[in-house]
Amino acid sequence: MSQPTNMTAASATPSMNRFKGLHVAMISIGGIIGAGLFVGTSATIAAAGPAVLLSYLAAGLVVWLVMRLLGGLAINARGQGSFITHIATHNGPRAAFVTGWSYAFLWAVTAGAQAVAGGMIIGRLAGIAPLWGALVLVAIAWTINRLSLRHYGQAETGLSIFKLLFLGGFIALGLGWLILSGHPLALALNNMTSHGGLFPKGSWAVIGAVPMIVQTFTGCEIAIIAATDSDRPLRAIARTMRRLPLQVLFFYAGSVLVIISLLPWSDVHVGQSPFLSVLEYLRVPLARYAAIAVTLVAVLSCLNSAVYVVSRTLRELADLRLAPQKLTLETAQQVPIWSLRLTTLLELAVIAAAIGSPETLYPVLLGSSGGLILFIYFMIAIAYWLWARQSQTATALPLARSLTILIPVLGAILLILPSARGDALLSLAVILLLTLASLVAVARRCLHKA
Repeated sequence: MSQPTNMTAASATPSMNRFKGLHVAMISIGGIIGAGLFVGTSATIAAAGPAVLLSYLAAGLVVWLVMRLLGGLAINARGQGSFITHIATHNGPRAAFVTGWSYAFLWAVTAGAQAVAGGMIIGRLAGIAPLWGALVLVAIAWTINRLSLRHYGQAETGLSIFKLLFLGGFIALGLGWLILSGHPLALALNNMTSHGGLFPKGSWAVIGAVPMIVQTFTGCEIAIIAATDSDRPLRAIARTMRRLPLQVLFFYAGSVLVIISLLPWSDVHVGQSPFLSVLEYLRVPLARYAAIAVTLVAVLSCLNSAVYVVSRTLRELADLRLAPQKLTLETAQQVPIWSLRLTTLLELAVIAAAIGSPETLYPVLLGSSGGLILFIYFMIAIAYWLWARQSQTATALPLARSLTILIPVLGAILLILPSARGDALLSLAVILLLTLASLVAVARRCLHKA
């Protein structure tokens, strides 16, 4: 086993062993496109009907605005550190502690949940207990994350490209079938309007779906974290900031458009893959196996990105003296080994909760992580606002002001919606607990400096 070295060597990582621009974007896409897209879209379609497309556009706008602010903060810092460091600089260490640990918790739960989902699929295919399938995925993600940055980036890029090829093919196949049907617009409009109209659940349902979809877009901000490990961080940040939200929106909204054009929205059932339903409707050979294969790849890719982002977040918190210093130790391949070990332990804890307490503790863990991304985006907007008030180079201050109003509104919507209220309250509980913990952590940090 490679011997750990101190993190200070990270800045000396040869450029050939760092991420390339493509790797940065693909790692983010890996985190965004998981089982939540291939199965979770059924929940958003069922919640708002065909008008859910408007919800996706609104959620995409919110994420694009956040990426604009993230890009401005990162470029101002010359690509040094992620948004956690920027929040520590502008909002203070206590805000960075709460934000950073909230983010690590969010992705640790996501990693465990992806492993559980994949374990269930593997269990059905191989006739084994889901626990063993989940452990297989955890082992694969551990192995990939132990690789050097370059090889990790190549592995995650391959997984993400496979997903994008499937989604691109799915969209092309669906639209092509519509065009060849002879009456594409009539067929699509009939499916969209003949089952309660475009707004079968009312306009409020369209608004209510926006915060749900913003949560499914979680992962765009991974680009800023991955850019710090790239050979040209400023270029990677600038390119990803412009393109990634639009790319993600295209694949999400494009897929949903195909689904609601080919199927009555009322035929989409929560928990079932609408992608599989469309493929079977189009009589694609081996449709079920194709859907299973791409879902498994999506699960592994999302799990892989989640492990990466948690381990790097923990390392950054340790660099800021907001986590144990041991988490900064790296292998010769610049892998934060103790952060990776802690990340894996957190994954296993989530899996254990799913297996041992599927109706109590596991839903609480999932629910308590659901609304955290809105809080994190709010802290990013505040950081940009505080920086922009003192800077002559900031160009998006009006956007930051808008987001500091819009994000609390989205949070309030979650509290109002009966289906989301419990999860929103659990997320607030996590934030409160971390706020209390920050009092102790920051006090110790100040004592250490003294």
